[in-house]
Amino acid sequence: MLKTRLIPCIVTKNELVVQSFGFERYLPIGNVKTAIEFFVNWDVDEIIVNDIDATSENREPNVELVRWAAKECFVPLTVGGGIKNIEHIRNLLKAGADKVSINSIAIDDPNFVTEAASIFGSQCITVSIDAVKNDDYFKVYDYRKGTGLDLDVMSFAKEIEAAGAGEILLNSVDRDGSRLGYDAELLRVVSENVSIPVIALGGIGRFDQLAEGAAKGGCQALAAANIFQHMEHSTIAAKAQMKEAKLNIRLSSEVKYEDFNLDFLGRPY
Repeated sequence: MLKTRLIPCIVTKNELVVQSFGFERYLPIGNVKTAIEFFVNWDVDEIIVNDIDATSENREPNVELVRWAAKECFVPLTVGGGIKNIEHIRNLLKAGADKVSINSIAIDDPNFVTEAASIFGSQCITVSIDAVKNDDYFKVYDYRKGTGLDLDVMSFAKEIEAAGAGEILLNSVDRDGSRLGYDAELLRVVSENVSIPVIALGGIGRFDQLAEGAAKGGCQALAAANIFQHMEHSTIAAKAQMKEAKLNIRLSSEVKYEDFNLDFLGRPY
């Protein structure tokens, strides 16, 4: 049985780590290299680094950062932002990334997913889908236009699965930075209709909210961004809550997970 993965998502504007609120406001936090060094030393299963301005600013992926990170990072590394062609993917994987995350180019040309998967393997290709609620269904959100598209999330998820995507990173724009927890309905709509792994993202404000992404949303991996940026040992506390929820997770033999409790704000103590 596959274990439920815990994945910190480092959201950046170039090399500046930011907290995101509703895809509209961004709070600067620090340097991406510092964030990577932090997570490498704690209990995570993968790391996602996503440069949210690279495509809109017409910048290429930061290959030098990936080359540096590959020397420091001992867990799988997924990199997104600015990927526009096959050569970008080739350069990132050659620099040491384990996977790439693509978003806008998958919307514009789903055939690009097929081409990339046929060259590098589906296991290297993650498609990131941003979603917004629209009455009784979910629409794909295009961050370049700042609006939802006339494109149903479930239909698009099935399309990119058929195209060859290895997994889906599913982010709720409505929950982004809200601290209300995952949108379990959104996660379930997608996870129940595709057979590839779905990574939950968007809305985590307490570590005890994580497990709902798997238990109610049906996801195989649980990701978060903002919550991990301010608390030492935060990823270990997150694993402690996942363990308490009886999720099948990878545990470190060097950590005593029973030592972590949460206060009324969901902070470890």
